[in-house]
Amino acid sequence: MGTNFWRGVAWCGGRGALGALGAMMVTVALTASCSKNQPTPAVSGEPPYEPAATVKDLMQSIVDPSADQVWLAVTTVQSASGTVETSPKTDEDWLKVRHGAVGLSEAANLLMMPGRHVARPGEKSETPGVELEPSEMEALIDKDRPAFIGRAKALHEAGMAAVAAADAKDAQKLFEVGEQIERACENCHSNYWYPNEKVPPVPSAPR
Repeated sequence: MGTNFWRGVAWCGGRGALGALGAMMVTVALTASCSKNQPTPAVSGEPPYEPAATVKDLMQSIVDPSADQVWLAVTTVQSASGTVETSPKTDEDWLKVRHGAVGLSEAANLLMMPGRHVARPGEKSETPGVELEPSEMEALIDKDRPAFIGRAKALHEAGMAAVAAADAKDAQKLFEVGEQIERACENCHSNYWYPNEKVPPVPSAPR
């Protein structure tokens, strides 16, 4: 708004000035009202997921270390000097187990995120002929995505069972859940990682 407008207001006198200012206020009010009535842009229902790691990265960085925190918490080792049994004893021990179980559960959710590749471009199988190539694994996953999601959910359920065992500080239950985790892992590996290898079934935990 330039100098000429204000000169015009002064020339019109007090009444004219008030009228001009009143018109300006009405215009501003109408503009604000119109702005409020504008529809809010719709927000997409899909969260803005941006997978930053591959399935292989998740396995090495989260799944394997987290599973080890659960598996190694309760062990029985036979040696020449006798039997050595290990189990969580302190609150800190159980908290460490819980951290591993939570990591395992959430890693399963990360595995289910769409758009995640099995490996980085150019990565190859470390044991060709035994393990499938990453591109072959990815093709199997994409061929039947619901089946892959179901297997990832089984890992999530096993992880949450470990969380419950840690919260209850139940060493025997935690040992049994270790078998559940092993079965969930092997069910996925035997279908996508080394489907052509004959793997003996996981032995059941002693009753």
